Amino acid sequence: MIEQILTDYVKFIRSFEVLLKDKYKQNINPCSFSRTFFERVGSIDGIKYWFHGSGCTAEKDEVIYAYDIGGNEIEFSQWKFSEFIRTHSDYQKLNYSPEFIEYELYQLINKGILSWLIIEGIEGTSFGCVFMSYRVILEAPYVLQKNIN
Repeated sequence: MIEQILTDYVKFIRSFEVLLKDKYKQNINPCSFSRTFFERVGSIDGIKYWFHGSGCTAEKDEVIYAYDIGGNEIEFSQWKFSEFIRTHSDYQKLNYSPEFIEYELYQLINKGILSWLIIEGIEGTSFGCVFMSYRVILEAPYVLQKNIN
């Protein structure tokens, strides 16, 4: 079920990005041009959004979609993904614990759908750091559809 929930999460994010790209006639990720072409806080098609740092939080029908972007990859923490589940009317009923969600996300790493977010070259150290954050490295082919339910 977590894989389906992740697909819904990614599908919404990609559809939201398409809305912004179409509106502002850009073909790059909105996180890259939010400072240049539009306000970092706004709304589009019933979606409230605010860009922050390297990511965005979008909210539609009280469901929270918080994420970061690295290149064109969606990155998120277990907490951000849990907030999506907690605020989604269908998924909150599942009553998943944070530990269960973490375990299931780890299974998606084993399946090659997610990977750990590794930040290399931390200032003042000779090593990188693995955060408890994930990168989506394999998206379902139907994720790029434009409609947002």
